[in-house]
Amino acid sequence: MMKKRSELSLVELNKTKSMLKGALIGFITLGVLISIVLFFLKAKLVLFIPVMVLPITWLPIYSSLKSVNGEIRLRNTPNANQ
Repeated sequence: MMKKRSELSLVELNKTKSMLKGALIGFITLGVLISIVLFFLKAKLVLFIPVMVLPITWLPIYSSLKSVNGEIRLRNTPNANQ
């Protein structure tokens, strides 16, 4: 079972951050490459619809990354433990 973000150490949070960031960059790159290939193959407009919907699937990754960044920022602020 996965721990809550508040229970993770700073090292684990940074690992999670780098993993999510890498996944997001990879998926965005894949989406751009698919768009370019479809454009150069002069595909029908109907084939571009899944590519246009693709960014919606990245929202959970982006939301998780934002949450991890917030937790890291919270722990790095001075006087946070007082």
